Amino acid sequence: MDYLLIFGGLLIAFITLRVWFGARRAKIYAEIKKQKYNVMDPALEKITTNNDREPIG
Repeated sequence: MDYLLIFGGLLIAFITLRVWFGARRAKIYAEIKKQKYNVMDPALEKITTNNDREPIG
């Protein structure tokens, strides 16, 4: 039973650190790109435009 608590605690700590470091790295990357942290990339709008759509048939 003790091993289960130790393993569960280590697993929770590992997942928490992984999420925290991932969010920190994403925030630093967004600051390098001079964009806000939680704003979608405006380049996505350039990929698909309404002019690309044509009726089928």
